[in-house]
Amino acid sequence: MNEFFHLMFSPQNVIGTLLLSFCVLYWLIVIVGIIDLDLFDFELEVEMEIDADADVDVSSTDGSVAWLNKVLVFFNLGKIPFMVWLTFLSFPLWFLLMIVNEFFGNTSFLIGVVFFIPLVIISAFIAKPLTYPFVKVFAALDKENTPKDLVGKVGRVILAGNENRKGQIEVNYDGSPIRIYVWPSSKEIKLIKNESVLIIQKSESEEQVYIVEPYDNN
Repeated sequence: MNEFFHLMFSPQNVIGTLLLSFCVLYWLIVIVGIIDLDLFDFELEVEMEIDADADVDVSSTDGSVAWLNKVLVFFNLGKIPFMVWLTFLSFPLWFLLMIVNEFFGNTSFLIGVVFFIPLVIISAFIAKPLTYPFVKVFAALDKENTPKDLVGKVGRVILAGNENRKGQIEVNYDGSPIRIYVWPSSKEIKLIKNESVLIIQKSESEEQVYIVEPYDNN
């Protein structure tokens, strides 16, 4: 047993062990009730503010952002709480790191880091099917808790968007701020951060996504 613990915390395996230990400790504390489940949860957003005077190819920028968002969605990031996803990533990552380092007889921290990087990608593919049941669970919870009467309400843009990329707005609902994803109502409209928009309808192709247009409250 002592040899196993020594192997777990040896230089070549220490990153994977610390990551797994962090996840285990997090869930133990959640179970005890000391912290809330959402403490380390956050929404993964890719937001790039571009100066209007800068000479930047906006279409290529939107394309790169859309590509990154598709990668995140593919691995179920954003569909479930981040700590749930990280937990399912850390277990296979730790196991694979231990096996690979032992197979190659590696005892070096730096070589362990070299192994760690591709193993993160492999573990992400393993975590994808493992997290799929939780995607359904949290999707059902979100659908149940989503307000039904947001059409006609005014919100503030917190994540810029356009015809190629969904934006996100914050709306006051029953005295509490909630965030929803939105599309502009036409290709000519760009959603600018901090501007006011009016929710005009629900998206026909995507659940929990709304269509908005700029709103002048003056």
